[in-house]
Amino acid sequence: NLVNATVGAGIIGLPFAIAHAGFFTGIFASIIVAVLAQMGLYMLVIAGQRVGSYKYALLVEHLLGRPGYHFLNFMICVQAGGGAVSYFILLGDSLPLLFQRYLPQYPILGDRTFILIFVGIACVLPLNMSRSIGSLARWSIISVACLPIILLTILIRAPAYAPKERIPLEWVGPDVFGALGIMAFAFTCHQVALPNFLTLENQSTHSWKLTTILSTGISWLISMTFAVIGYLCFGTNVQSNLFMNFASDDPLINVGRFALSVSMILTIPMGIFPTREAIQKSLGFETASKQPTNTQHYTVTVVLFAVILGLSVAVRSLGTVYSIVGGFSATTLAYILPAASY
Repeated sequence: NLVNATVGAGIIGLPFAIAHAGFFTGIFASIIVAVLAQMGLYMLVIAGQRVGSYKYALLVEHLLGRPGYHFLNFMICVQAGGGAVSYFILLGDSLPLLFQRYLPQYPILGDRTFILIFVGIACVLPLNMSRSIGSLARWSIISVACLPIILLTILIRAPAYAPKERIPLEWVGPDVFGALGIMAFAFTCHQVALPNFLTLENQSTHSWKLTTILSTGISWLISMTFAVIGYLCFGTNVQSNLFMNFASDDPLINVGRFALSVSMILTIPMGIFPTREAIQKSLGFETASKQPTNTQHYTVTVVLFAVILGLSVAVRSLGTVYSIVGGFSATTLAYILPAASY
């Protein structure tokens, strides 16, 4: 679940981040960001054990009072909800193109708005109806299994698109701080750290430490392999969605696009679950002593899903989502609040 929550839409923007940070600075910065992210995951659980609270919002409330509680819930909504929007945007960039290519006799399937609404209601919404994030573990395995397919298609086909001129391997790029925001977005999954800790069979600090090191290491390896290959093949011309650099009629790349679509469908709930929880807490539906009723649970789920889907239909720029979410909320959730809680 942690790998699935981490390696989401953010991975597609990492070649773009490398181009903006500079090749060597980008790789070094990604290591620092990943290490700090792992430390944040570990510190959150340690802090939770100290105060006996395994809810991020309640933990911050213990530290900063009621204003901190609502501040955190707002940040989680921006981070996790923004992540879900970015997953939908990637879905909208991929599936309609595939349908246009392979099912041209059904032009409605090539309409981005129709596909997002149809797939959202038919495939994504049912996954969000459960109360427990642990129910997604089985689906997360399928989602993570799609990642090697995505990487292999990029690895095999990207060299064919590489320009003849030499790709610059610069130490420092034009926008290091902007790149850091994208990286922070790519490695932030702290809003689901405590719920995932509670799903472990062995809920010890040592087990959680090993889990976070392993999951962060796997996430970094997958993400930076993707980033380096993408940058070395497209250089400064790389787009915020790497797949947009490839032709729409490339059959192998389209296999990667399909795998990406499946992965995004199964990853969207990882953004919606914590967003829903934050909203339920702010509305008073969920407290330390009570859980939302079925009516409250399903109402918040459907309304939240509709808002996220509506934003996804309206917003087409993945780079815009990266910049807003990464720079605004990811750094707060992944680094500032875990350190303060610890």
